[in-house]
Amino acid sequence: MTFNDIRVRIAPSPSGNLHVGTARTALFNYLFAKHNNGKFVLRIEDTDLERSDEKYVQNIFDSLKAMGLDWDEGPDVGGDYGSYKQSERLELYKNYAEKLLESGHAYYCYCTPEELEAEKALAQEEKKTYLYSKKCKKLSPEQVENFRNEGRVPTIKFEMPVKHLIFKDLIKGNVEFDTALMSDFVIVKSNGIPTYNFAVVVDDIEMKMSHIIRGEDHISNTPRQIVIYEALGAEIPQFAHLGMILAPDRTKLSKRHGATAVSEFINEGYLPEAFVNFLALLGWTSPERKDVEASTSEIMSKDELIKYFSLDRVSSSNAIFEFDKLNWMNGFYIRHLPTPELFERLKPYLQDYDLSIYSEEQIETMINAVKEPLVKLSEATDAVSYFFGNSINISGEIKEAALSAEETGDILSEFAKFSENIDYENIEKIHEQLGEFRTQMKPLKPKQVMWAIRAALTGRTHGADMGVVISLLGKKKVLLRINEAINL
Repeated sequence: MTFNDIRVRIAPSPSGNLHVGTARTALFNYLFAKHNNGKFVLRIEDTDLERSDEKYVQNIFDSLKAMGLDWDEGPDVGGDYGSYKQSERLELYKNYAEKLLESGHAYYCYCTPEELEAEKALAQEEKKTYLYSKKCKKLSPEQVENFRNEGRVPTIKFEMPVKHLIFKDLIKGNVEFDTALMSDFVIVKSNGIPTYNFAVVVDDIEMKMSHIIRGEDHISNTPRQIVIYEALGAEIPQFAHLGMILAPDRTKLSKRHGATAVSEFINEGYLPEAFVNFLALLGWTSPERKDVEASTSEIMSKDELIKYFSLDRVSSSNAIFEFDKLNWMNGFYIRHLPTPELFERLKPYLQDYDLSIYSEEQIETMINAVKEPLVKLSEATDAVSYFFGNSINISGEIKEAALSAEETGDILSEFAKFSENIDYENIEKIHEQLGEFRTQMKPLKPKQVMWAIRAALTGRTHGADMGVVISLLGKKKVLLRINEAINL
């Protein structure tokens, strides 16, 4: 196939919020499509009616859009090969099943669950690999009629051909299966709903998918899908199976490790562009870039990811979800956002504060003063808290660390007097005046002096530049907090 023919898809099931593993698969499909001027398609696999929920469909939409992964075709934007929801394609699957029945590749199976369990139990007892007996393939018309009269509703089973099957995986290399060890399998349930392996093949044929990029947990499905392609006389797409994403302890990434859904990460205050950058590096290595410093070589915009992405640089091994690296990367992106844009991103986390007490310039000054240590946007809620309200809460721990020394009362009393003449409108001047106050308080150590002042004004032993704190609080609040600290 030429690059103009490249079509890939992400096909999540709406049985939960979009997981980071599915999001990484979507990202790799998207980057591959855009790098090769192909099409990226979103399809919703919602034939599991009991587990599917429209709220999860919306979460999939919102999460992918937040990541900037705009699809060329999908349920909400349409396209030439819709519908893009499996639940709206049932008639299509029925027609394809009829083709397989007519060609002899599939047959009706009237076995009850109890009969199938009995076969499995016998195989287990004889210590054999269970393979379906195919007895329903040999039923007489009379037997079929009897089963129907009993009220049995058949499934449709695909007859697995016996062969040595090899397919070339674009990431894993050659993958081999002995289909003699695989049983015939259901492609349509007794309720008329297609199974995953059948529906996905029909959809990928109809939607002309050229490449199937997905997690390696689907490798075991691939031989069943390939034989369906072959039975239908359809062109088989190229497969590429990604290693799994594991937690730092090398177990399956789960809730006990922290957030696992894209929406959770976004709500916690991870920037979408940082999150996408991080996900792209889970299993893919960018080529060496001589135009950037080594320390920031992994920082890449979406356009840069598209430019450099290729499947031949995707590792066949599992990737480790390193939360520390994500935090470092997100902090980097936060620090490099223009201040007005960072303020807009922070607004959802500052809703508890009356921002109107400050001018826009003052708010930007405040943000610049607290942003350096931020790992997530949500941390700003606490980081700016002491800029609001008249009084602050000083914990026993802070009181013990910074306000318990014998000299603290003298430091704060002297600073209360000194505060009367501070130039609150000029931050640079405040720095100079604080230097004068430290000199005035000798032989006390500057650290001891400043710890006491900071603790009294902010309830912390570290935080924003003290010149900024004093300037934004203003004389009235500075004096109020100093006097409250004296009286603790």
